[in-house]
Order: sequence, then C-alpha cells, then structure tokens
Amino acid sequence: MALQDFYLTIFQMSVVCFVMGGIFPFVFNRYQQLANTIANACTFFGGVLTTALSMKVLRSGVPIDIDGWRIVGSIGMNFHFDALSAFFLLVIGVMSTIIPFYAFGYAQKYFKSKRAGWLGGLVNIFILSLVGVVGVDNSLTFMIFWEFMALTSFLLVMFDHEQAKVRSGGYMYVVMTHIGSVFLTFSFLTLYYYTGSVNFADYHQIGESLPSFTKNAIFVMCLLGFGTKMGVFPLQVWLPRAYPVTPSSAVALMSSAMIKTAVYALIRVTFDFLGTGPSWWGVLMMMIGAITAIFCILLAVIQNDMKRFLAYSSAENLGIIFVGVGATLFFQSQEQMLLAALAMLASLYHVLNHSVFKALMFMGAGAVAEKAGTCNVNQLGGLIHRMPWTSAFVLIGGMSLASLPPFCGFISEWGLLQSLLHMVFDSTGAWVKLFASIVIAILGLSGAFCVVAVVKNFGMGFLAKPRSKSAAEAKEVGVGMRVGMGLLAGISLFLGMFPGIVLPIINAVVHTYFNDLVLGWQMVLFIPFKDDHFQVLSIGLLGIAVITIIALIMLALVIKYGKSEYEIEDTWNCGTIHQVQMQYTGTSFSHPILLIYKRIMGLTRQVEIDQVYEYYPKKIGHQLDISARLADNVYKPSVGILVKVFKKIKMIQNGNLQAYLSYMVAALIITLLWIG
Repeated sequence: MALQDFYLTIFQMSVVCFVMGGIFPFVFNRYQQLANTIANACTFFGGVLTTALSMKVLRSGVPIDIDGWRIVGSIGMNFHFDALSAFFLLVIGVMSTIIPFYAFGYAQKYFKSKRAGWLGGLVNIFILSLVGVVGVDNSLTFMIFWEFMALTSFLLVMFDHEQAKVRSGGYMYVVMTHIGSVFLTFSFLTLYYYTGSVNFADYHQIGESLPSFTKNAIFVMCLLGFGTKMGVFPLQVWLPRAYPVTPSSAVALMSSAMIKTAVYALIRVTFDFLGTGPSWWGVLMMMIGAITAIFCILLAVIQNDMKRFLAYSSAENLGIIFVGVGATLFFQSQEQMLLAALAMLASLYHVLNHSVFKALMFMGAGAVAEKAGTCNVNQLGGLIHRMPWTSAFVLIGGMSLASLPPFCGFISEWGLLQSLLHMVFDSTGAWVKLFASIVIAILGLSGAFCVVAVVKNFGMGFLAKPRSKSAAEAKEVGVGMRVGMGLLAGISLFLGMFPGIVLPIINAVVHTYFNDLVLGWQMVLFIPFKDDHFQVLSIGLLGIAVITIIALIMLALVIKYGKSEYEIEDTWNCGTIHQVQMQYTGTSFSHPILLIYKRIMGLTRQVEIDQVYEYYPKKIGHQLDISARLADNVYKPSVGILVKVFKKIKMIQNGNLQAYLSYMVAALIITLLWIG
C-alpha cells in the first residue's frame, strides 16, 4: 500500500509539473528568459517522473490505479496504467525528458515577439493531454482528453499564424482530426448502447457477445477514427500541411508521441475490447498499411522541403506499424499465437524507434531552418562544414529512418519482416501466401525508396557547395539544441546495437495478450525459425565485429602503405570553373523516379526550347508539375458537395423570430413523441 501511495505521489507530482509548466510561462511571459526556463524545466521534471512511473509498471507487471475526482454520478476522472498504457506513457515520458534541452535553445527565436513563454506553456498542456489519453479508464474522459489533445496541437500548429500557409495547414489539421473524432464518438456510443457503461473495464472482451455486424462496424469506425490521427492512406493529407509549419520543438513531440496515441487506442479497442476478430481485419489493415507505406514514401522522395519529406515519411512508418498490427490480428485469428506475439513485439518496438529517430530528424530540420533560413534542399548545401554537429546527428537519424544497421530502425523492421515471411512459408492458403508476398515486396520497395529519400535530403542539404548566401553563412546551433539532438542520436544507436535491454520491457506488453507464451527478446534476432529450433543473430556483437574488422583492415593498410597523401583541388569541369549552379538539385535527383511513377504522381512535364540556332539552343526551359490527385479527385469534390449542402441548410437561419419559435415547437413535439 505504501508503494502504491508512493507511485500515486509520483503521478501527482508529474501532473503538477505539467500544470505549472502550462500556467507559469504565461504568467511570467513578460520575462522571456524566465518563462522559457520555467516551461522547459517543468517539462523535463514531468517527463522524468512520467518515465519512472511507466518503468515501474513495465518492470513489475502490476497495474497502477489512480482515483481522480467525480465528474457526474459514478463517472470519474480515474487513471489506470497497465502494461499497454505504461509503454506509451514511456514514449511520452522519454520525449518529454529530452525535447526540453532542444526547446530551451529553439524558443529563443521567439524572445523578440514575446511568445517563448506561450510556446512552452502550450507544450506542457499538450503533454498533459497525451498523458490523459493513454491513462484514463473510460470512454467519456478519453474523448475529453482526445479533444483536448486536438485543441492544444491545433494551437501549436497555428503558433505562427501570421503566415497564410500556417493557417491553411492548421485548418486542414483541425478538420481532419474532427472527422476522425466523429467516427470514434459513434464507436463509443455503440459500446455504451450494448453495455450501459462508459468504463473500459466493462468493455473487456465485449466483442465476444456483440453481433457480428456490430463488432465489424465498431472495428471499421475505430480504424477510420484512429487512422486519421495516424495519417494512413487516404487520410494523410493533413500531415504534409501541418508538420512543416509547426515549431520544430513542438512537431518533434507531435511526430514522436501524439500520433502514437492513436496506435495505443487502436490496440486497446481491437485486442482488449473486441477480442479475436475475423482474418479480414488483419488483411485489411495490412493492405492499408502497405499502400500507405509505398504511396507516402514515393511522395517523400520527390519533396525538396526537409519537413515535408519527414511528414510523408511519418505516414510511411505509421503504415509499417499498421502492417504489424494487422499481421498480429491475422495470426491471432489463425491461432498462430507465437507469430502474433512476434508481430506485436516488432510493431511496438517500431513505435519506440520511430519516436526516437523522427523526433531527431525534425529537430535537425528545425536547426537547419533556424541557421540557414530554409529547409529547401535546393537552397542549401555545404552544411556539413558549417554545422558539423547537426550534420552528424541528422545523418544518424537518416540512417535509422532508412532502417540501416546498426541503428534502431533495422531491428524492428527485421522482426516484422520475420513474421511476414512465416505468413508466406507456414500458411496453407495460396491466396494468403500471395498476399503476404506482395506486402513483403511493397515494404522492401518502400524501404529502398526511403534510402533514396534520405540520401537525397542529406546529400543535397549537407554536402557539396552552398547554393545560397544563407547556406554559406550558416552557423552551428547552440549547446542546448545540440544536446537534445545528441541524446536522441545516442539512443538511436543504443536501441539498434543492444535491443536485448529494451525488448524485455516491451515484452511485458506482449505477455498481457499472449500470456501462454514466454517470448524471449531474442525472437526479433532469430534467423527464420521452425518450431523450437532457433539460430540467434546478435546485432550488438555483429556490429562490434564489423567495426573491429574495418579497423584492422585500415590499420593493415596504413602499416603497409603509410599515411595517404592527397591534395584538394576544384572539381574537374572540362577546363572551366565549376559553378554552384552546375550541381545536382533535389529535383534532378528524384526526377528518374518521377518519370517511372508519373501516372501515380500525376506528373506533367513541359520542355520549352528557345532555338535561335539549329544545334545550339539559346535557352531551355524545363517545368515539372505534380498534381495532388488525392486532393483534387477526392477531397476537393467532397468539400464542394458539403459547401453546397450547408448553403442549402443555411436557409433555416433566416433571422426570422417566428421561424425560430416554430423550430423550437417542432423539436418539443418530436421529443415528446419520442419519449412517449
């Protein structure tokens, strides 16, 4: 009991930290340095306490229940942290602990406009909403915190609202997130209709007693509602509009923690509430995830803005997680529990990995925008000499994003690939084998395109010569921003090299759903297995061995041939001086991929030649136009139809008092008839 009270105190202290961090920066906003310090200190200490609470649950396996205050009747603001919610609380806590180092330096750009305190205060309130989403134990308070999270994140997106593109991105975000909320509201109302309760405890395995149609309807509604927040196809349109315009310290938290709350809620509903479903649930999720991964990474490759590239790659990685959760559902429906557990383990590990490297990448992009004045790679170049620390951290984040060993992205994607390979080799149905093979091929292709996108953004942005004056005059960011990026870079390498330290913690979540299995962390590192015969691949030892071999080879070369001698000269250019304009641009780098997939991308290409002489044109104009087919063919027509409908409905708002009184009388009559 004393230990329970101790962790109750930790939770209360973390909430107090976030509340203080949300209020005091506004109070002391006149003193920008003080407000910034208070905001980030509260975020840091709140994150440390939150991390400690989550680790306690994950290591002990004992849930923590915290009673809050009563809202109405028996409905209260209560919290229940089991293994699943504690894992996502861990993601929130770790990010809240590290991001303040970066935010402390980043927020100084707002000192002149007197808004640094506002940014820090909003971030603390935003984190508080995230904690509420993963911690509350009933549908009413869940939706309250879900809308609270939507509101605070909308304010963060709109922080620089003076710019038209910021307002456009914010409006798109708030519309899409509320469309998702409509589906979630209907799904929870359906659960309430069948149980007469809003408590999650009363929903546990309710799917076993629900009619098949109702169970499937709840699943589809939750898929749409949470899929909107995750940004899966075709609901990803808000990501490339909202993320690039959000302050970098805030978007690092949104991309790493906020969209993961949708993963948490989806797992909670499908596995805790609905239980084992038909196999088509998993197939549908895998199909949506695979389409999201390949479509969004193709869009990411052609982006020249680093933040837009990261926004699309976020959708691609959430597509991969979608595939993993879908594979878990499929294996569970087929009673292949070992493979289901492996797919869930890999999916949750990718949740953690993506949180780390995506926050790192957004921090790096924010640092570049801060010191070079732009994130457009066509206007950058040469930053590796001017921002060496940022360049190193972005390179580590990019290699993790591209799932290259020994960084963290590789391990989780390898584990997911393992489970899909067994779907191919161990399944009995020919259609299942074919489908799994297609999904594997799509994920492999999306991984290859991800490497291309990372090479493009790092190569064009950080290598070669500066393409603009601002890039040539860029300087390294301050110590605080470097510390924040450095911590995430170190964690990224640690998670990739030594997964055996982290995977047992995640396995605590898997064990709650597949408690008959003792799933060791080595499962992710197994060479494809059969029954109880395993071959273990130690990534940590393999990485150390590769580094050792390379070092010995380099030493042998130095001993035999001595120190290499070289002279740095200008790039050879047929006897003429190499000009900056002659360098490859981001557009030219991705142009071949554009041509191959022009039908998917909606590419139109126009070449204009000013041919004064027959063989020597005076000028060649090359124009590429990429149409947003999804927006043009789906969203814009839908918006147009809704506008017309609302204009018709608007006729009832005519300003006539007699008409309004008649509406009230009609509503009263209908209500009485309904009650009678």
